[in-house]
Amino acid sequence: MSRRASAHHRPNRSVRPLLLALALPFVALAATACEPIPVKVIPTPDLAKVTCTTTSTRSITVAASIATHTRQLLAAAKTDGLKLCGGGYRSSEGQIAVRKTNCGTSYYDIYLKPSSECTPPTAIPGTSMHEKGLAIDFEVCQTHDSACYTWLAKHAATYGFKNLPSEPWHWSTTGS
Repeated sequence: MSRRASAHHRPNRSVRPLLLALALPFVALAATACEPIPVKVIPTPDLAKVTCTTTSTRSITVAASIATHTRQLLAAAKTDGLKLCGGGYRSSEGQIAVRKTNCGTSYYDIYLKPSSECTPPTAIPGTSMHEKGLAIDFEVCQTHDSACYTWLAKHAATYGFKNLPSEPWHWSTTGS
């Protein structure tokens, strides 16, 4: 083979830097896409237990900052003949477990899938009002026409609670 023929098969050295420059952004993008997205960790708030009005042995754990209003809300509901209990504070691990149940078990399902795509809608870990101790899911409020929901819709704002419209059972300080 002549020198000319073998030179034809060698890559042109001036093309290598250009190819490398074109490839680097794609390599960097691929590496970034594979890195986990940091999850916002909510520090555990100061917590308090509020005795439910259903039995004297059950309680709702909430942030200490809303415990008094929660007690007042439960007492007022009981005075009106409605006994309430439910779930309040949820740790980050608890929120992840709920996401796995309601959204799926993949990384995407737990940390990236929009809440609205879960059944029922469930906040991404690090964003839930339950993790702050500022939300309660009331057990007997499964529908918008339940006695629980009707009573809370009329009275909860007096005690600083708002409803998440898509979830008749979910009441928090922000409505989210």
